[in-house]
Amino acid sequence: MRLRRARLFVSVCFMMAAGGLVFAGAQARVEGRVTDSAGNPIANAEVTVTSPEVSTFNVEVTADKKGVFKLLILDATRNYRFRVEAPGYQPQERPFKVAAGSTDNVFEFTLNSAEEAAAQASASVLEQPGYKEMTEGRELYDAGDKVGARAKFEAAVAARPDLLPALTALAELCYDAGDYEAALDAAEACLEQDDENLDCLAIGANAAQGAGNEEAYSTYMSRYEELNPEDPTVLYNAAAKYLNKMDDEGARPLLEQCLDADPDFPQCNFEFGMLLLRTGDMEGAKRHLEKYLEVAPDGPDATTAQETIKYL
Repeated sequence: MRLRRARLFVSVCFMMAAGGLVFAGAQARVEGRVTDSAGNPIANAEVTVTSPEVSTFNVEVTADKKGVFKLLILDATRNYRFRVEAPGYQPQERPFKVAAGSTDNVFEFTLNSAEEAAAQASASVLEQPGYKEMTEGRELYDAGDKVGARAKFEAAVAARPDLLPALTALAELCYDAGDYEAALDAAEACLEQDDENLDCLAIGANAAQGAGNEEAYSTYMSRYEELNPEDPTVLYNAAAKYLNKMDDEGARPLLEQCLDADPDFPQCNFEFGMLLLRTGDMEGAKRHLEKYLEVAPDGPDATTAQETIKYL
């Protein structure tokens, strides 16, 4: 162990001499300890020492199993910089300068894990204008205060007009409140940032329909269907076009796909049940009409389903 340490100091001295930094009486001993956020030593942490005053100066040492490293600075008149790193941890850099001839230069390094560093970065972002109000809005929404949540999301968008999650949440809250024009405005602002945002396209289509804006509804719905052809609502709407023309053969595969995607989709269960009834499949018709009543007992076709089941 002593022999290995001696070789280390010889190596360090050699590298410093090569950089032209040997000055009699200007030495200093440096010691450091590397731990994690819980105070546990990080064995084999890599420590690199450089100097902004000498571009070619670079010394590397490795901490022992206790996280401790030592080195000898031959020119203590210079400014130096530590870089400490270990696999799975966020690297840390720190400038330093020591007094010539000193022996009590001890530096403590606490490295955060990659997960801790990411959490800290996220927390820092969430304190920024816009993100802060958005977080508060989510908390109010979760607590059931939709009015307060809407105000916070509006403040978030005012601070950061490009904040997509806040725009989406605002559009949804406006739609739920029956404020279709405001919902359309928020959805449009969202789509200006991301024209393939399915949530904003859906809200935009629903809000346009609620506001009686058929042109906007058609535009949003067409784009939504193009991007999300397997959505049960899209499949049901496509099937409805055939059903309106009394074309059960064209509607059937679409209704089947709808139920494959979502077996609980109310309208697909009802329409498929009625289609099966028309083809003479009484057992299948009853099963899907009962499913409709199970998932939508107060649905618009509940009475029709109940009366039809009586005869099956």
